[in-house]
Amino acid sequence: MTTTFSPALLTDSPPKPLLTDRLELYSLLLVFALGAPMNLGAWVQQREKPTISRLDLLKKHLNHADLTIIFVYVPSRICWILTYDWRGGDMLCKVVKFMHTFSFQASSNIIVCIAIDRLFSILCDSYKCPTRGKNRTRKMLFIAWLLAVIISFPQILVWKNFLVFPDHRWYQCMTIWEVARHERKAKDPRLFDLETFYSIAHICLVFWIPAVIIAISYVSVLSWVWVNSRSTNKANPIVQRRSGGSFGGETAETLLTRASEWNPLRNLSISKHLKDSTDGKGIALNTYDRPPQIIVLDDSNEPLTRPSITPSEASAVIRTNVHTSQSYSASVTRARAFRISCLLIVAYIVCWFPYNFLSLLRLLDQHLFKKLVDNLYFAQQLMVFTAVLNPYLYGQVRITCTRC
Repeated sequence: MTTTFSPALLTDSPPKPLLTDRLELYSLLLVFALGAPMNLGAWVQQREKPTISRLDLLKKHLNHADLTIIFVYVPSRICWILTYDWRGGDMLCKVVKFMHTFSFQASSNIIVCIAIDRLFSILCDSYKCPTRGKNRTRKMLFIAWLLAVIISFPQILVWKNFLVFPDHRWYQCMTIWEVARHERKAKDPRLFDLETFYSIAHICLVFWIPAVIIAISYVSVLSWVWVNSRSTNKANPIVQRRSGGSFGGETAETLLTRASEWNPLRNLSISKHLKDSTDGKGIALNTYDRPPQIIVLDDSNEPLTRPSITPSEASAVIRTNVHTSQSYSASVTRARAFRISCLLIVAYIVCWFPYNFLSLLRLLDQHLFKKLVDNLYFAQQLMVFTAVLNPYLYGQVRITCTRC
């Protein structure tokens, strides 16, 4: 992250911790208490479980990115709040700021990879080949980590350890632009053009571009499921009533995998198999010499028997049952895919938008930024909660062997 929204250093003595700093400290402790065991548990499960599908591979890398947030960003931020100055020297300042940006950028990039993988799984037939699909996923992950390193590298040049108050020996890890403001006591528009460009590029690469890609990918997946499932759901009132249920214990990983693999034209293969196995009249006959008896109950609950239905009647029943079952599955898949897709998009935007909004507002309107930053200071820490939400959203805590 390029900014930390630190208090203005315009006084002659070091600033004191604010109430918002204490709230941030408590929130970080809560994140660590929840996120550390959850992500470590997911990591242990993934080590014991073989990597079968592409999603297993993607979830493993997402877990690694979340672990860097939990065990690098959170502890270093807690230490800074407790001491309220920087005591690690110049090199550690650069390394820590590099790791801060790297951890969030890697997490965002891998979430984008998951969204693209789900989109490719329904649009590209060649991508459904397990070997080729996994190779492409590995290439995507390599690019994601490489981009995270490249995007984070400028932090080493931008941040430095600076002695703000020599009389108090008070150091801070600050950007070169904050140092220039403190030394010159005035703003030079030409000097800070680079800061504006760098900050906008950082915001776009960390949030805005990934958010657009994620939204387009999941909306496309949802549209595909909706269009391809409507053909099997012709105003069936029973299906419509059943499709309104909740998605229960489904995760985004299991549901979107099934949605991307679901094919309404499977009816044709089922019907063809039934027809090929018949005696030419449209229904397979029982191997017994005498047709089986079907037991039914009348209104008095007395068992009645009658000869089995004719082949033509049985064929009609099979076609109806297959159609109804497929319609129900299509409707439920469509409803669940809609909920899960919306959940993934909303969770990403809610957690990542506040910090990036404040960063952008800081560049566009300083006056409004100063009014909002004290009230929305905690909002930037919502990004950290992604490390707690990701194991639940992407099924890392309870991993299922879903074939993709």
